[in-house]
Amino acid sequence: MKLTLNETAAKFDVAPAVIDDYIKNGLVPSRAQTADDIAFDETDMYWVEMAHCFIENGSSVEDVKELIKRCKI
Repeated sequence: MKLTLNETAAKFDVAPAVIDDYIKNGLVPSRAQTADDIAFDETDMYWVEMAHCFIENGSSVEDVKELIKRCKI
């Protein structure tokens, strides 16, 4: 199942701009650096969920970027 940017944002109870920021900051490595007119698949949702969880629990964007570098993608 694929979701739009707005549907993805609603799933995480955030504004679409938050998801767009995750993408622009490289926190969703399965996505290009823009969220314009895209559908989020299961892989994208995995990364959005991981980034959102870490940031909501106090990690910085830079911390999450470092974590993603260590993941085998």
